[in-house]
Amino acid sequence: MLAVLLSLLVKSSIVAGLGLGLASLPMLRNPADRVDILRASVALLIALPILSALIPTLTLRLLPAAPAPQAADAVLWGAAIEGVAIRAAEATVSVPPLTAFVAMVWMAGVALVAVPFVGGVLTLHRWTREATPVTSALWTGPMARVAEARRPELKVSAQVGSPVSWGLPPGTILLDPASLARPETARAVMAHELAHLRRRDWLFLILSRGAVALFWFNPLVWWLHVSLVARSEDAADAAVLMEVEPAAYARTLVSLAGEAGHPAATGLSGPARSLARRITRIMKTQRPAASRPALIVITLAGLAAVATPLAALELAPRLADPVTAPAAPPAPPVPPAPRALPAMPAMLAVQVPAAPPAPPAPPAPPAGARRMVISDGRVIAWEDLDPETRREVEEARAHAEHARAHAETARAQAAVHREQAAAHREQAMADARAARAHAVVHREHAMAQAREARATAAQHREQALAHARVARGQADEARAEARRQMALARTQMAGGADQMDAGARQMREEATRLRDPAYRARQIEENRERGNEVTDAELQALSRTLPQRADELEQRARELRERSRNTL
Repeated sequence: MLAVLLSLLVKSSIVAGLGLGLASLPMLRNPADRVDILRASVALLIALPILSALIPTLTLRLLPAAPAPQAADAVLWGAAIEGVAIRAAEATVSVPPLTAFVAMVWMAGVALVAVPFVGGVLTLHRWTREATPVTSALWTGPMARVAEARRPELKVSAQVGSPVSWGLPPGTILLDPASLARPETARAVMAHELAHLRRRDWLFLILSRGAVALFWFNPLVWWLHVSLVARSEDAADAAVLMEVEPAAYARTLVSLAGEAGHPAATGLSGPARSLARRITRIMKTQRPAASRPALIVITLAGLAAVATPLAALELAPRLADPVTAPAAPPAPPVPPAPRALPAMPAMLAVQVPAAPPAPPAPPAPPAGARRMVISDGRVIAWEDLDPETRREVEEARAHAEHARAHAETARAQAAVHREQAAAHREQAMADARAARAHAVVHREHAMAQAREARATAAQHREQALAHARVARGQADEARAEARRQMALARTQMAGGADQMDAGARQMREEATRLRDPAYRARQIEENRERGNEVTDAELQALSRTLPQRADELEQRARELRERSRNTL
């Protein structure tokens, strides 16, 4: 089990590292292209165990050699077939405790990652069931362009803190009461959530969390999941900018900055640390970059071409060093037992070999020579033996020749088996040397790719930090400039209100003076000298209307002063 987990760690690290590196290529300017590469990496991570089971396995013996397991018990049995004795042993190997412990730790990690997410999905289902449908035309209007059969549910729930979308197509959009009370954000919010549902972001969020559950022990897989979530938000933002002005969309994001989303759903609000980056990118975006399908297809093909043979690799413990002692040759077949000879006279007892190796046969006597038989220290001529004794001696000699022939055959077979064993041993040693050399090459290649992936990741991390610092500086400057402009606007509005109050006071004073007949006469005379004809009735009417105008001017001054105080 430990070897399997180590194999999965290496494979998932290479796939996740390649996916993160390819998604960070500078020529990919459209966020949707980066999301497609990250989605493909997640799909390959999910498919790694399946591919490993389907395609032929290439074993790399890079792990330390494991000690030979001790047999729990052994049962010996024996039999005799045609005079040949046979013995065999059968052993049952006990399961090492470390394997069970590693399996339990992995399963516990899977449960810790998967169970909260499943609980979050069930919670969303319950909230959706208890939510109230939204009927306001301001919120349902953006869905008019979606086909009737593909329109998602739009509901309001007090359980959610900000707008979220989730579920299988056509999906569900849940609004919080605070967002529903701000109809000016409806267009941006609905465009963002519809973009998430149209791009099936929630489905790939489930796959990504599944990959994290399977490979929870790999930090690169967690990084891949976080990057996929962030890039999905960027792709949804780019889709919104096709319909909404950047400034209006940025204001909507700022208004939802303090709200928390749901970990099992996609939503408009995101982490506060990413808000400055999103707003900076939104305000700088004049027109979303065009997608590059050809480059995406080539990139995905390269990623699949690397991941598919990678799934065939399997780490295994190294083999023990081959022994130099030759393997014991198989036992030669036991020759059949010689037929029992009849009883012979004591003086004619003949020595018959009982088992190989037999002594070499004596040379045949020359023709015409007298053959002698030695018995009990006496020499007896062959011709002096009776026919029955001669027959028995010939049969004994024939049996001895037959036993000697069987012994020679057994020795020849043993020599052949020894040669075959030596050839097999040499072939096994050659195969082991080739496997070790192949494993060293693959290990060096994997280490080089890992170093390159780490270097690329470090470079992209430094670039991301630099961009973040620049974005934070620009955001600070923008906020400072906005504060200066708002302070200037407040000052100007307060000054305008003061001028309106002064004008109102002058109107009331002029109305009071116009009620005096002598003052009206002077005004008539001064206007006549300037060439203007003004009657006493007109001045009296003006004295009655000036207080009303003063009241209106003071009301406008109060409204302007209130606006200056409410300006952020």
